[in-house]
Amino acid sequence: MFIYMIKSVYGPQLYRIFSQDDSSRGRYYIPGNLEYYSNSLLSLFRGLYVFCKWGSPLILAYAYKNNYFSLDGLCSLAKLACLFGFVIVSTFVSRGLGRSRDPLYLEFIKQYTDINQKKNSAEKQKFLSKYDFEMKNWNPDFISTSKPPLFKNKIHRTVNESFLSKIKYPLWRVLSTICVETFGLRMMYPGVMIQNLIGNALLEGRAKLIEYKKAKRAVIQTADNCQNKIDTLFVDQRNRENFSNIATLTNNNLSSNGKYLVICCDGNASFYEVGCFQIPIENGFSALGWNYPGFGQSTGLPYPKQLTAASDAVMQYAFSLGFKQENIILFSWSIGGFAVSWLTNHYPDVKAVIMDACFDTITPLAQQQMPKFASKFVKYTIEHNLNLNVAELISKYHGPVTFIRRTQDEIISIIPRVAATNRGNDLLISTLMTRYPSIVDKDTIPYIRTWLSAKNDLERTKVFSSYTTENIQLCESILRSYASEMNGPKKYPVYFGKENEARKEIKLAMAVYLADKYLLNFESSHCQPLSNEFFRIPWSENSMRQLSYSF
Repeated sequence: MFIYMIKSVYGPQLYRIFSQDDSSRGRYYIPGNLEYYSNSLLSLFRGLYVFCKWGSPLILAYAYKNNYFSLDGLCSLAKLACLFGFVIVSTFVSRGLGRSRDPLYLEFIKQYTDINQKKNSAEKQKFLSKYDFEMKNWNPDFISTSKPPLFKNKIHRTVNESFLSKIKYPLWRVLSTICVETFGLRMMYPGVMIQNLIGNALLEGRAKLIEYKKAKRAVIQTADNCQNKIDTLFVDQRNRENFSNIATLTNNNLSSNGKYLVICCDGNASFYEVGCFQIPIENGFSALGWNYPGFGQSTGLPYPKQLTAASDAVMQYAFSLGFKQENIILFSWSIGGFAVSWLTNHYPDVKAVIMDACFDTITPLAQQQMPKFASKFVKYTIEHNLNLNVAELISKYHGPVTFIRRTQDEIISIIPRVAATNRGNDLLISTLMTRYPSIVDKDTIPYIRTWLSAKNDLERTKVFSSYTTENIQLCESILRSYASEMNGPKKYPVYFGKENEARKEIKLAMAVYLADKYLLNFESSHCQPLSNEFFRIPWSENSMRQLSYSF
């Protein structure tokens, strides 16, 4: 008993006891006063530590200016550190005393201590289905051993540069690193900071998924040097009956979508508990959600190298669950397009990709948030530290892909809610240029942008009809002919329609027709939940030779 009382001092926080059957209800763990106030004080200290870390350059400058680095100043700082240390240790001890008086927590810490040392996945899964708790010290349920190629930002170069450049760029390199480490990464991924503010919503969302959807929680460990622990949730619908609204996604003869796994990659301030994870579940698919490094219970920080290593570990975990690459669909929202596009480069045989409210590159969006005089420095900082080059990565993928554009998007549009400035337009055009270089080029891109600039569906339909009415059947005929001649896996670029280059109207019609096939327009803002009707099968040339098709 004494051992468990000691473990209560530094043991994990307990959040909820889940319901185990339909006859019982889950309930939140309510700590006693001593534990509650101790936890509050420790949270305050953690917040103070983060503040000091972010503001360290200013704090050090203030300390230097006020002579705190002298012998007397250092003695004063040492006394202050001892005082803080004593208060922190006392707070941990008081929290342990409060927990040791609670029979619910004592029962939890006993089971936690015993099961966390075991390798029996069934016992661990049973425990995870019973308790919701702080998991950062939980031994991983799956360890990825397949080391992916490391993600690389642009290399810092000073070769063949002028004398001034050889001075400027080393200085920029240092300054850009400081900016990213202190505030840049947090601005790009605010979910790292806001998770404590929405903690109750995360707990409630996770409880609903585990209690009602029978989701299985697991911690997986990445294979890179950081060895981050990534919090995941898996909803298995392989043996469940389909939902009533599946007809919008598949043909009516398909009995279940559950044999396909949708891996969800969320936005920069969303989590699997409250993000796009719900959409494939509602549509009958098996789904795997995960929180980025530094989000929720996942360790680390969402630097590109850590994030890509985490996404690779998630894919390896999906394989361990019994899903093959060709039965996996990648689904992203917003900045999640980076993780998805990176995965397509290393797992090119995934079934399909659906990208909702994604951009081509983060650079112009970052420049928009900073003063104009700093544009070049912002570009340098992004490209050499946080190079989320979605368009470049997705252009190397040869499978079916759908882009969903929010027409009232205020986040990834240079001018908020102006469709013509939505960076999703550039992602679409970049992909089409890579796949169909003989169709989508400098001659037809202006017409595609005119169609993309239309303010609503009615205007887009008018523009589309003006370009394609007389030639749409010919476009379909060319695509159907190409599809019937395909042998083996499809590879891009393709050059069908090159013989029609002399007829500008056919080339124009084909360009707008292809854009319409790849893009879905959702009349909404950036953060509105995606309607189920938009979670549909990506179009591909192969579908032109099928009367009906499905995943």
